[in-house]
Amino acid sequence: MVFKRRWMKFSHLSMKEKLLLAGSFLLLGAVRLTILVIPFRYIVPVIGKKMAESAQTMDRRTYRKAAKIGWAIDTMSRYTPWESKCLVQAVTALLFLRIFGIPYTLYLGLDRDEANQLVAHAWLRCGELIVTGNAGKERFRVVSQFARNQ
Repeated sequence: MVFKRRWMKFSHLSMKEKLLLAGSFLLLGAVRLTILVIPFRYIVPVIGKKMAESAQTMDRRTYRKAAKIGWAIDTMSRYTPWESKCLVQAVTALLFLRIFGIPYTLYLGLDRDEANQLVAHAWLRCGELIVTGNAGKERFRVVSQFARNQ
């Protein structure tokens, strides 16, 4: 029953939305594998300029594109058989934003949990929109950020 409902919802999406969802699924997997296999220091040059900041504003058309990318990644990250947490989602989203020539800033933050263990979080901002990782980001202290201005 649940599968049928989801299939009906999917079948009503536009072809662009279906392609974005499929691309998100594939790119989430590729990014997850890359993060597991390649040391982060080699990934950084692809992400953006360290400790830089992108513009805080964007036009309505760009906002809609970024929001749609965030929707697709959030949606598909729930269905991947591999772990697609905040860093994987943020890097996947920034790759899509790069393809579309949209500026972004990736933030990496740290905090401590109840057991006093370090906990990390990543989120991606485009203009005023938090594309991925919005939930709980306030509790994290930004320790690094990477931006790309198109």
